Amino acid sequence: MENKLTFKKIKTSNSIVIGGMIALGKTTLANALMKHLKNSRWVPELDQKDKLSLLLLEKMYERSDDNLYASLFQLYFVIKRFDTYKKNANQKQLTIFDRSIFEDWLFAKENLNNPFLFNYYQGTFGGICNEVVYETGVPKLYVILTGNWELFKKRIFKRNRPCEVNNFKKNEIYFHRLLIQYESFLVNTCKNYGISYIVIDASLSVKKEVQLILNKLKTFDK
Repeated sequence: MENKLTFKKIKTSNSIVIGGMIALGKTTLANALMKHLKNSRWVPELDQKDKLSLLLLEKMYERSDDNLYASLFQLYFVIKRFDTYKKNANQKQLTIFDRSIFEDWLFAKENLNNPFLFNYYQGTFGGICNEVVYETGVPKLYVILTGNWELFKKRIFKRNRPCEVNNFKKNEIYFHRLLIQYESFLVNTCKNYGISYIVIDASLSVKKEVQLILNKLKTFDK
């Protein structure tokens, strides 16, 4: 009997992800998009009832002890996001997610300076990523919002989230590093996993952003 290699197929879930750098308007876009996609639902990135994630986020931005708080935040957050994704990605209603598991890796790379901690994170992330790709399913469309430093800075101070603006100087280099890498990282991730994606300039009007996404979705039916 001839031996044959078997490969798992990448699955696609009933979801859309809106990703991109902090403060570029993911939530605003998701709420606007839901008005045009009947029976769609939105899952925010931060659960305001989850006091632990909010506390860890605040402590991370304070940068008093990265080995403790940044590592706890990254590990807790990727596990929490994974659980949320599994529960919501394949509902009858189309689900729109604020960010995805994949983006967590980029944040962890910049936050975890201790090689031991990052290697531990890598192992955890790899297992989670495989289950998303082959069991739960990748999103049917990844919307990647992009913008320059001026736009980012304007938006982050406009939304005025205390843990971000009060610790902006402490995190300015961190924010710069994320912004430089974000678009290419997400584009390459989508290409690697065969995820359909669209890159949108966050300086456009929300109306224009929505129309670009709807036009992209129409091509799926052809």
